[in-house]
Amino acid sequence: MALIKYPAELPAPQLDGYALKKLDNRIRTEMASGRARQRRRFARVPTELPVKWKLLANEAAIFEGFVTHALSDAIAWFSAEVLTPQGLIPHTVRFITHPLSDCKPIGPHTWEYSARIEIEDRIVLTEEQTVAGLLDPNTLQQFSRGVARAVDSYQE
Repeated sequence: MALIKYPAELPAPQLDGYALKKLDNRIRTEMASGRARQRRRFARVPTELPVKWKLLANEAAIFEGFVTHALSDAIAWFSAEVLTPQGLIPHTVRFITHPLSDCKPIGPHTWEYSARIEIEDRIVLTEEQTVAGLLDPNTLQQFSRGVARAVDSYQE
């Protein structure tokens, strides 16, 4: 079954209060020695995102219809572009809190909706892309000299 897409006719959420919050996937165990041991609990954890929309009345009506009918009253997963450091990237998301439970008029023809969204698997650079970004614009030789200098200066 194809994933439902957020309507292109509707504006993206506001940036005010926008914050990607990855859930913690680590376990930390304090040891008797005073040190701590940490390990990964899960390979993938969801990321939460508080969102807010300011919509004109006609956009608000479409938004409410989309949430109620297309998303089975805000239950279904859907595809929406999420702003990340890499830019706007489509992600699979769903509502944690119902967006229609917190809607209010902020003007005669403007409505505000807020909710929390869960991102199923936030897209980050691959290992190869990360290495390429670290090396760019350096050559491998320039990079290794820089690492050697950093290690030498750290030991002093």
